[in-house]
Amino acid sequence: MYQDYYNMYNPYNGFSEPNYRSSEPQAISEEIITLNQAIGLIKQSVGNEKEDELFYDMLIKQAPSEKEKNIIRSIRDDERKHNQILRRLYYEFTGQIIPADTLTNESSSNMDYKSNLEKALFGELDAVVKYRKIMGTMPSGNSYTLLMSIMTDELRHANKYNFLIHKAK
Repeated sequence: MYQDYYNMYNPYNGFSEPNYRSSEPQAISEEIITLNQAIGLIKQSVGNEKEDELFYDMLIKQAPSEKEKNIIRSIRDDERKHNQILRRLYYEFTGQIIPADTLTNESSSNMDYKSNLEKALFGELDAVVKYRKIMGTMPSGNSYTLLMSIMTDELRHANKYNFLIHKAK
């Protein structure tokens, strides 16, 4: 009898049953991915980190002071480190090497410095969500720890961009 009572009032029971929390199963399923999906995201992330690095090179040129340039340089250098970590993880899971970067620094932004800072901030926040999903699939402590370091770097970057945006007012 207790089990029936529990099942009747447990909002997380019977995800397929329609109830007032019908959006929760979708939200949960978007957070949980397979290892193969995570490997695909890791490969995609290698390109994303390289694009970020090139974008930040352009942002450094826009920065009005040496202090701001140094902050953005530190973020760019972290993105380079992330690229190497992700390449290593991809190789460990697949035995395949991701080809050398073929991106060029021809991408430019017609936006002003503050708009580019805001773009960078939201890019970092989106990366946190992606790395959180990937982390949930990691089978070993080492791969989990490496992704945790990338994710916390992305959070630090977001805080730095918030600082720069506030300073650019």
